[in-house]
Amino acid sequence: GIWRIIQRRQHLSVSRKMDDAGDHPMPDKAEEPQDITSPESPDSNVTVPGTVEDEEEFGGPVFSPPLYRQRYQTVADLVKKYRPKRLVDFGCAEGKLIKFLKPEESLEQLIGIDIEGEVLDSIRGIIKPLLSDYVQPRPHPFTVSLYQGSIAECDDRFRACDMVTCVEVIEHLDPPVLDAMLSNVFGHMRPSVVVVTTPNAEFNVLFPNFQGFRNSDHRFEWTRQEFQEWAEPVAHQFNYNVTFHGIGAAPEGSEHLGCCTQMAIFERLQTSDEQNPVVLLGTPYRLIAEAVFPYRQSTLSKEQQILQEAQYYIRQILQQRSQSEDSSEDVAALEEFSIPLDVLLKFQGLKRICPDVESLRFALVGSDSVRLNQEKSAVVCCMDKADEEDCSSLMSDSSGGIFDDADEDDTQHYFENLRTDTGESVLSMTCEEDWV
Repeated sequence: GIWRIIQRRQHLSVSRKMDDAGDHPMPDKAEEPQDITSPESPDSNVTVPGTVEDEEEFGGPVFSPPLYRQRYQTVADLVKKYRPKRLVDFGCAEGKLIKFLKPEESLEQLIGIDIEGEVLDSIRGIIKPLLSDYVQPRPHPFTVSLYQGSIAECDDRFRACDMVTCVEVIEHLDPPVLDAMLSNVFGHMRPSVVVVTTPNAEFNVLFPNFQGFRNSDHRFEWTRQEFQEWAEPVAHQFNYNVTFHGIGAAPEGSEHLGCCTQMAIFERLQTSDEQNPVVLLGTPYRLIAEAVFPYRQSTLSKEQQILQEAQYYIRQILQQRSQSEDSSEDVAALEEFSIPLDVLLKFQGLKRICPDVESLRFALVGSDSVRLNQEKSAVVCCMDKADEEDCSSLMSDSSGGIFDDADEDDTQHYFENLRTDTGESVLSMTCEEDWV
């Protein structure tokens, strides 16, 4: 089976030395990244992979952003899609993915697990809250934890997690450990989503003067077909659906080789016999460090929270408009302008608590302080001198800059084209750099 493929290719691997600082394996010991060349090699130009920050250090294709950041961003995008509350990152190593995922709003527990306790102890600082986390607390509890443990061992504390990530990990595992990892992750933990990435061996031909594996600790590197031959039976055995994706596209003319990194996304299938008896296997993992983040628990109803947040961004827009009036005589003459509800929802602070336009409309309809247009599709604002003074006072008490969390660049497009109920353009609103 698949292990005969591994054994057939095992002789290509160089001896174990170090780990890849840019990925998420479980290293033998923590060392500084360096390139290793073999003095015994008959060709001194042949690259023997040791510890590298990214595959680009082999030469060949250049990735922008760097490949390791593309992997992290892909995982972050999946977190936004599936919105897990508890996420476990196996083989977290230097904690780069942990640091990358800390801002994700859906997470309530972010857990990094690695076999090397010394490495985890050295990164205690990266899991701590930043000053901005105290200035703008989260709306719910959030904890980041680091545990020392093996991916092959089961720990009952992590059975209820929603997502597991194994980013560039499985290629570091010996066959018995990889088999045990399947029983632990898919059989014992049974998260809703499992994300596994691993190098695509077909891509290696694009690295000049390259031999062996990309890292001296790799036990194998699979082609896309070999990866699928491993993943599809796993999905079938543990009742998951699996899809395959690529990260780090090949240069033009080499698309047939696939991407530099291949990824499998396992989604658990819901069945009527899902309620299996819980078998407790203990808690062998050792807690190394834990950081509890500040959060602000509101006593307001959901509609009151939405109204309060909407009013805050309406004031920001009014403030921006008042500051721009000196440069626009036409604006000063206008009495009213409208802010579409879908534009308000582009601010992440509001979008975080308000799922859709209908919920926003429902919260605003009963308010005495906010007026909607006849179609109930936009907020109608009136600007006079008293409003300007009021806005200035309100904004002086705010903790952030104007539009400090607007969602995307297209928000600027909407604000640049705000119009009155008569169809006249209101104001060209500058998109500040701190929107995003």
